[in-house]
Amino acid sequence: MVHGGLQNLRNITPDVEQWLFKIGVENPAEFTKLGAKKAYLQILEVGHEPSDELRCRLLGAEQDLDWQIIAKRDAIRASSRFADVDEP
Repeated sequence: MVHGGLQNLRNITPDVEQWLFKIGVENPAEFTKLGAKKAYLQILEVGHEPSDELRCRLLGAEQDLDWQIIAKRDAIRASSRFADVDEP
């Protein structure tokens, strides 16, 4: 395996890179092959606490979008799910 290059992907910090290494993802091609969702689930399996920021960073890396755009989009989707709920 070629080691490195993950930090060349958008949103991949040294900490995120270390978690990816723990699940055997060592380069951008391996990350692309695995996908953000599977990577996130595998990172949880090896001990990372659930984290919206980590999930958004991985999805952003996969889609070449800033992770904060992913987070805002998720927040809008979540609030729209409750738009039709009557207040007590």
